Amino acid sequence: MAYRSNLCALAALLVAGCSLLAHGQDILLSPEADAARRYPFTEEDNLLLDEIQRGCFNYLWNEAGDPAKLVRDRTNTEVSSVAAVGFQLSALPIGVERGWVSREEAEQRALAILRALVKEKDNKKFGIYLHFVDRHNAKLITDAPEVQTSTVDHAILQSGAIPAGIYFGGEVRELVDKLIADANWKAYARPDDQLLSFGWRSSKLDTLDAEGELRPWVWHVTGAEETLCYMHAVASPKDDHKLDPTVAYKMKRKLGQHSNMLPYIVTWNGAMFTYFFDQCWIDYRRFEADDPAEFGGEGPRVNWFENTRRAFAAHRQRCIEKSPELISLGQNRWGVGPCIGLNELQQVGYLVQELLPNHSGMDQWQGGTVAPYVTASALPFMPAETLAALREMKELKNATGYPLVWRSPSEGGYGFLDSFNLEHMHAPDEYVGIDVGPMLLLIENARTGLIWNLFHQHPNTRRAVERLGWVER
Repeated sequence: MAYRSNLCALAALLVAGCSLLAHGQDILLSPEADAARRYPFTEEDNLLLDEIQRGCFNYLWNEAGDPAKLVRDRTNTEVSSVAAVGFQLSALPIGVERGWVSREEAEQRALAILRALVKEKDNKKFGIYLHFVDRHNAKLITDAPEVQTSTVDHAILQSGAIPAGIYFGGEVRELVDKLIADANWKAYARPDDQLLSFGWRSSKLDTLDAEGELRPWVWHVTGAEETLCYMHAVASPKDDHKLDPTVAYKMKRKLGQHSNMLPYIVTWNGAMFTYFFDQCWIDYRRFEADDPAEFGGEGPRVNWFENTRRAFAAHRQRCIEKSPELISLGQNRWGVGPCIGLNELQQVGYLVQELLPNHSGMDQWQGGTVAPYVTASALPFMPAETLAALREMKELKNATGYPLVWRSPSEGGYGFLDSFNLEHMHAPDEYVGIDVGPMLLLIENARTGLIWNLFHQHPNTRRAVERLGWVER
């Protein structure tokens, strides 16, 4: 009997040890995260942030088509990305609250955008929108970079539309709610495991009213893009359009760590936008860490605000450590992410970096080109470090003494250009909607929480919170 009792005691200790080990991997909101929330912006800070935000807003306001008013995907193109339009719609309440446009002007802009998108027939399949549309009329455009619907771009569009719907109400709200209700996420789910496909492609280039197929890739690794897709998929107001919340917890959660810094859940390629895009709208500080085990999933409980804070801290440290090799980087020059810049052939193109720790195992710095939008998007997570970096970047000069990467909004510029590289003293004269957008929204959230507050008022968001089991703090 004593032998059995000893075995039971040993088993209990082993179980307790495993439980403690699992709990030790949980990523819980830290005192540093709460301190960032209370950061006291000075008058000088606010003047700088006003300038940066005004430049972003001016791009999203001025670079719009006519009559539909959809923003350009990037400078010098007639194509609009619906993801950029999502950021554009969320920018409108900011413009009103900061006094840059009137409420009536902003509401009319929202209506022009949403009427064109929602009422056009050949720009969506199963309620999920094309990645790119014509910025003047929201129609399919055959010479776009790709002609296919996109679940993640639709998710960003839908996320961005929600704050506008809440803020303006009336017809804007009606159009936003229709956009949400029409999205048939179940039609994009892989039959065997219900994971979402990247999108759908028609067999005919010039129409979606044809046979077609889902793209073979699915969202299966936890990250900001995946979170937005599954959040909206489980929250659909229509039973025949929604996914079961257990699907959202099937995504892989892999812990990574840089040196002796705190571990965090890493994304596929480690690019920083894959940690913060969802937090343009979702305020994870409101919630306790989620728990995959409650939905049959695996992996640690995670507060995703804290996870992103740790990812930014590790990213900044990696940039500092890499600075002897890549001179664009430094203590106040960090923020590496997809952007327009010089490729290895010294030609201007789109750069996509992969930085450890990640799932891919790749570490590709693309010459150390810095994207200021990545840096600015860190403001809610590490405000002091972000402000110091933004000040230094703004003061960078080229060989003639002219600002390298800053174009003053008071002189018609849109603030920070998309990137810079000091080795080549190059900053492309380019702006990208999905880079300008998060910079504007995350700065505003750090200052006032405006977009977070609007987003969390919508029934679609409240359904997602309930169905995903997120518990209010």
